Amino acid sequence: MKPKTSILIVTVAIGILLNSCIVKSLQPFYIKKHLSFNKALLGNWVDNKKGQWTVEAISAKMEADKKSDAKFSDEDLKIYETYNKGYYITHLKKNKEAGFIAMPFKVNDTYFLDFIPIDIEDNEINSLAAKHLLKTHSVAKLNIKANKAVSLTWLNEERITTLFEEQKIRLKHEKIGFENDLLITASSEELYEFLKRALDMDMFTTLKKDGEKWNSSDKLILTKINAKP
Repeated sequence: MKPKTSILIVTVAIGILLNSCIVKSLQPFYIKKHLSFNKALLGNWVDNKKGQWTVEAISAKMEADKKSDAKFSDEDLKIYETYNKGYYITHLKKNKEAGFIAMPFKVNDTYFLDFIPIDIEDNEINSLAAKHLLKTHSVAKLNIKANKAVSLTWLNEERITTLFEEQKIRLKHEKIGFENDLLITASSEELYEFLKRALDMDMFTTLKKDGEKWNSSDKLILTKINAKP
């Protein structure tokens, strides 16, 4: 589970998955006591935008690497210790591959995934630019369906920005860079409590208050490959 590159930035990696802006945070959206692994997510998937997914348990991947006599640095072992209850996700689309650690957790009875990019193949990013990139987190609501499909819905940045402007939510955040991107700076505990309110306010639904749809590219539908009917 060695990174192919030190480039760690959610806006680049999630951009491979989605076409729109999603909410990014400096801190994880989960707290450890609410981590909840679900075997139903393991396996090979294809999404509604022709992306291919491989979802593995980090613990199983680490054990397989050990059996192959792979050498582990102190950094590798620290990553395993921190994320051993999570998934290692490989996403491939248009010959571009990205790897993510995804930590599964529950808010009440709803599953979420905290995404952290770890492997990015992009030869167009030069080394100086890479040194300016930040490691950030995103969160997706996970819905596991009975027909061997799952949906992943990310928080839409435009929608959350509107709620901040209308003073309907309070959460520590900054606007950064020349593009004035939203970056949440609250603690993990505050983010977890925020997700409770996000569910109550239906922030993960696809309709605006005026009835128009938010950008549908914030949602992906994954269908299991070779799933039995």
